[in-house]
Amino acid sequence: MYKLGESVIVTEKLDKKEVKNSVGVIMAIKSIKKNTFYDVLMETRSVFSILNTAASNRMFINRTLSKTLCEPGHVIAHIPYKYLVDNEMLPIVCA
Repeated sequence: MYKLGESVIVTEKLDKKEVKNSVGVIMAIKSIKKNTFYDVLMETRSVFSILNTAASNRMFINRTLSKTLCEPGHVIAHIPYKYLVDNEMLPIVCA
């Protein structure tokens, strides 16, 4: 569903009432037993492997916010993905 280098909104449920939204970039996509893993490089320079985009998970790619904010270009990650790929500077992540 998402492409490499695409900006996404990742939502983390901190407790029952509080959530935290962060901007990240898709670094890698893996398919394992009909499930899709997304490696997301966050603006804080941390990397998360997210199993899928289901809102029932504690941390997930928020499809609604990503579609509303990232696709039209309102929110763009400040991570120079193309520069990192061209210069082979992407962190190596293996979930």
